Amino acid sequence: MACWRISRVQWWATLRRFRPIGQTVKACAAALTLLMTTGGAATAQQARVETQRAETTPRIEMLRLNGSVSAPRTSQLSSAESGLVSTLHVDLGARVRQGERLLTLDSREAELERQRTQANVDQARAQRDDAQRRLNEANQLAAQRNIAASEQRQRQTALAAAEATLTAQQAELALWALRITRHAITAPFDALITQRDIQLGEWVSPGDTLMTLVDVDALTVDFPVPFSAYAQMDNATLEMRLEGDDQWYAVQPQAQVPQDTSGRQFLLRADPGDALALLPGMAVEGRLRIEGEPGPSVPRDALIRRPDGSVSVWLARQQDDEWRAVEQRVDIGSGFEGDVAVHEGVEVGDRVIVVGNERLEQDQVLTLSDDEE
Repeated sequence: MACWRISRVQWWATLRRFRPIGQTVKACAAALTLLMTTGGAATAQQARVETQRAETTPRIEMLRLNGSVSAPRTSQLSSAESGLVSTLHVDLGARVRQGERLLTLDSREAELERQRTQANVDQARAQRDDAQRRLNEANQLAAQRNIAASEQRQRQTALAAAEATLTAQQAELALWALRITRHAITAPFDALITQRDIQLGEWVSPGDTLMTLVDVDALTVDFPVPFSAYAQMDNATLEMRLEGDDQWYAVQPQAQVPQDTSGRQFLLRADPGDALALLPGMAVEGRLRIEGEPGPSVPRDALIRRPDGSVSVWLARQQDDEWRAVEQRVDIGSGFEGDVAVHEGVEVGDRVIVVGNERLEQDQVLTLSDDEE
């Protein structure tokens, strides 16, 4: 038992060593009590907020679209005749007018064929005239009964054959005249030459692409749009802008063309007008504004988004002559110009807190700054 005995001096030394720990514990307890008291006092304080009444507005849905500029009038010119390119009248990038000559094929062989056919026409006409003269003589002799009826019929047949031969040769002549005109390729409409695939001296065959013409004055913008918007297009307006531009321009929809059903989209084609300088292939941005049935809406600043994905707003409601905060979960729709449509949770006329709603508590007493104005 002697080993457990300590002196009074040693006992007091040990007691002094543990005394600071006890003081620290007492200080922490006092601080915690003060913090809880201060927090309770803060909770009880009134919160100064600003409200705005929920209003009835049209349910506007804004669809963002990505589209491109296209040229409906684009032509890849080819020749109906084969031949050597003898003359090129335009270069790449040239603007041409409708009917302007673009290139010419060597037509000397076709011209010789036309001349030969012209000679055949002249010969057939002479034979027709001779057959007509012989028939006239036969008719005169028949009136005097000086020619056999069979001879008269033979001359009638000869005249009919000569007239048929003349008609055939005239058609052949017209065909060669047409083929000669086809050796000159002209512009089918006012356009820009965007591609030229031939050079002087090259041989071209029917169907070969010679040039590509684009009517850059009649461009359209094409947007793929979800099928869900198809039934609402009567109440829709369309705007567009170039990539990187801040200015939106109103455009006029022209056609709504269903496309491949697997893509669940339809093509919305619009006329951009003259407000923008466009070229085929340019990328453009669009926004389709669709107006639905009217309903309540709230400012976007009033929404409180929770980590679980839910959305709520704080409402100011009077209870016992005091304004108190009431949290209300809402089902929201699309937004437009700072307002968000509310499908459920808010009624028209409710006072929605838009400023000071960051740290409110349920049933907290409120002071409405907008009531003091």
